[in-house]
Amino acid sequence: MKVSKFAIAAGITGSLLYLSCFLLMSILPEATLVKLANLLFHGMDFTNELRMNIPLSETILGTITSFFVWSFFGYVLAYLYNRLK
Repeated sequence: MKVSKFAIAAGITGSLLYLSCFLLMSILPEATLVKLANLLFHGMDFTNELRMNIPLSETILGTITSFFVWSFFGYVLAYLYNRLK
């Protein structure tokens, strides 16, 4: 497995997940988002935790950060996989 290609694929995937979450938060009403978050993270209550007015600059920075974080973990995962096979 090519470690660098896997790392880039993981980074792109993470960025797409981040942007998908941003899109959902832009489209869905707050009450629906609270219910969805409560379903996904059982045992937690997001009633007072969600912030609905996220600026575009923060979204761009979050997308870039997600790319690098997911790329790092993708790199480590692929590297370990290659070493263990």
